[in-house]
Amino acid sequence: IILTKKKSTNPEDFVVVIKPNKESTYKNTVDILDEMTINGVKRYALVDISPVEDQLIAATQGVTPQ
Repeated sequence: IILTKKKSTNPEDFVVVIKPNKESTYKNTVDILDEMTINGVKRYALVDISPVEDQLIAATQGVTPQ
């Protein structure tokens, strides 16, 4: 998906926003940063996930957020 979006977007406008949640591990974060390098993504941001986004993830997984 990343490569398809990257090809159809002006390189100056393409930014990936990475929002690890409480269940993410250090390894998960390193793995996704490695993927940014592998796919040649030059601009990305690692930001905190909002409580609403955390609730949306929990709702799609059928669990109650902590």
